[in-house]
Amino acid sequence: MILASLTGFFQYAVDGLINGSSYGLLGLSFGLIVAVTGRFHFAWAAAYALVGFFTPWLVNHTGLPVVLAIIIAMAGAALFNCLLETLIYRNVERRAASQALLAIFVASFGVTIAVPNLVSWIVGPESSGGETLAWISNSPLHIGKVTFTKLDLIGVIAVWTCGVAIWALLKYTPVGRRIRAVQVNPGMAEAVGIDSNRTYLVVFVISALLGGVTAIIASMRSTGTPNMGLQPVFYAFVVAFAAGLGRSPLRIMAIGTAIGILEGISAQVLNVQWQQVVVFAVLLIYLVFKAARAWRPHLFQLKRPATTPAAVSAGEA
Repeated sequence: MILASLTGFFQYAVDGLINGSSYGLLGLSFGLIVAVTGRFHFAWAAAYALVGFFTPWLVNHTGLPVVLAIIIAMAGAALFNCLLETLIYRNVERRAASQALLAIFVASFGVTIAVPNLVSWIVGPESSGGETLAWISNSPLHIGKVTFTKLDLIGVIAVWTCGVAIWALLKYTPVGRRIRAVQVNPGMAEAVGIDSNRTYLVVFVISALLGGVTAIIASMRSTGTPNMGLQPVFYAFVVAFAAGLGRSPLRIMAIGTAIGILEGISAQVLNVQWQQVVVFAVLLIYLVFKAARAWRPHLFQLKRPATTPAAVSAGEA
């Protein structure tokens, strides 16, 4: 009984690690836009779905090679993000002024609703139900009694490779230094000759590519649909804010993986249907902690105020 329980624990933990690695990349993709541009880009869900749905659709209905279909779908998602920024977000920001954050979110939410319906209308009802990408084998692999698939292993390697690559890009390249400069102080970045608008577009492109990687993996694991981005965007939101906006990509990846493992392990104790509740409970606890720290910062100070000699003398007297 104990052995079976331990086996189940490790299986759920491995499942959580596999899912959590993708959660980390989702959070990095979404959080990068929010941290650098200040846009609450809820239409990230639509860009995600464009890659996850059209990659298998192009392969299954046009006969394109998988790699070429991935390139086309990724380019389409990147173009979609850039058009949203240049044609909608900037105009909304210019007109809404102080209310720009809320106005952009509303516009982005509207796009998120419209795009899946438009895609379903374009491809027709026979395809809008979903497309599956048959590329990497789902053949099972075993370590002891723990089971995972070849796709799971390659997926974990792929998403962590992307996370490390973005960390290196931001830390060691001129493009990364420009992104970090705009994130820290857009006004100062403009003063030293960095074009913030162009940098925003670079960030939107990077976000589309990162989200696209997880979308392709999802379409191989199950089915790609025009509205498949709605659930991932909530995971992306939770991970991005739990890890902290603007934090290191490696930290975001680690937090996402930890949340995935916690979600996986919780399935052994709770019903599987409660797994998502655990994820949002993590975000709620984090937000409550942040609010309490802002309200009563002295309660979270680890060091006591230094005692002066005068105060000691007064106390002894």
